[in-house]
Amino acid sequence: LLLGRATGSAGEHLAAAYIASQLERLGLRPFPAAGDFLLPIPLKAARIGAATNVVLSRNGADLTFRNEADFVVNLGGRDAFHDFGGGVIFAGPPAMAAARLRRHGDFRGRVIALTAQPREAPPLVPALVAGGAAGVVVLAPDTAYYQLIVRSRGDSRFFLDADVQDPVAQPNLPVLVAGPGLTAALLAGAPLTRELIEGDSTVAVLDLGRELRAHIAIDVRAVQAANVGGLLPGADPARRDQLVVYTAHYDHLGVSAPDQRGDTIYNGFSDDAAGVGMLLAIAEALRASPPPVSVAFLFFTGEERGLLGSAFLAARPPFPLPNVRGLINLDAGAPPAPPLTWRLAGGNASPLGKLAEQVAAQAGWKATSGDASPNSDYWPFLARGVPAIFIIPGGEWEHVTPEQQKALNERWNHYHEPADEWNREFPLSGLERYADLALRVGLALTRRVAGRTDRQRCNRGRAPRPAPASRPGN
Repeated sequence: LLLGRATGSAGEHLAAAYIASQLERLGLRPFPAAGDFLLPIPLKAARIGAATNVVLSRNGADLTFRNEADFVVNLGGRDAFHDFGGGVIFAGPPAMAAARLRRHGDFRGRVIALTAQPREAPPLVPALVAGGAAGVVVLAPDTAYYQLIVRSRGDSRFFLDADVQDPVAQPNLPVLVAGPGLTAALLAGAPLTRELIEGDSTVAVLDLGRELRAHIAIDVRAVQAANVGGLLPGADPARRDQLVVYTAHYDHLGVSAPDQRGDTIYNGFSDDAAGVGMLLAIAEALRASPPPVSVAFLFFTGEERGLLGSAFLAARPPFPLPNVRGLINLDAGAPPAPPLTWRLAGGNASPLGKLAEQVAAQAGWKATSGDASPNSDYWPFLARGVPAIFIIPGGEWEHVTPEQQKALNERWNHYHEPADEWNREFPLSGLERYADLALRVGLALTRRVAGRTDRQRCNRGRAPRPAPASRPGN
């Protein structure tokens, strides 16, 4: 019935109505500045037309490549979908490309070829725009991975019809993902070295000696879509303006290419219906004994189409961003067994990562903070200075042998495939622990914020009021 909850679809609207009804059932409130659980976003979709193509010229000969068969137009902002062209410079992986291009000097009007997953390229976009690059081509020579990109992107590219000043989540530079055929043609005969491909920043970029011209035909339409958000007010009115925020996205891919069974509905059970379920369970665990500070629950649309909902809400928040003491994002699948290890993306950027590490250690688990990347909805908030972490289950599971883990992954890990769907036999113990850790981190953060408020009151010569006891998580 939900048909994969594609951004702006009737199935997604039904999912939003369900989430809003659950927030109301749990006694949460709309944000005062919004007045409703549904938070509309100005969204448009650019359908990629059949006339879209790429022409590659070398030594007077032209080769033409077709949309989807040979390349796909990647995600972007409202000014990203236009024709472009120029000589192609191979700059390698994004982490090395910035330094290489700075040393190269003028790359104005050139097309920059990168070796990376498409989600690793956006952080480089601001520097490419400033340098005058004409466009970007991300090389994806692996057939299976390229087909995953094709299925994930669909036939339309969604963008925010608003100035959100987010050059990473909504870049205004055209980006293509080249499949095996176009990648081979771009690199044919080029003197590539391992250092250039894999990562020596002192190696110079390589002019591939060929011209690329991209024609991008689009048909733009307005799309009705909304984030969903609710607030659990803090128990202490004096601390109620302080916020701890939980986030997950409720959209998925919708209907796309059939799998071997002929199934065309990409349900997104683990990505990220599981995250939505965990947030609702956390809200239910907190409502009986709310912490002294307020807790917000945000369910984003358009994550699969370029962090659309989170990028807009971070730019137009229904609450003051400086009041957010920490944001916890859940969007890393559904582990079919209880994890013993965790990775905290974004944890290196603030004390929130260290707090989460301590909370995990107290429970007998190990969490490791790491760098952030624009791979989920915490990113637009982190980019605006909000302490934010993305909790990701690790590869070590409790009471599971390597052979059992392999079997569990083969049965249940169907990322961005129709088989990622609800099944009554799915073992929920991993999701229970995932939600438990997130709840524990949130409670520890509320206690830290409340304690800081108490100290501030003492410094002003007023005695602190005792905070109500918080119920431990399940």
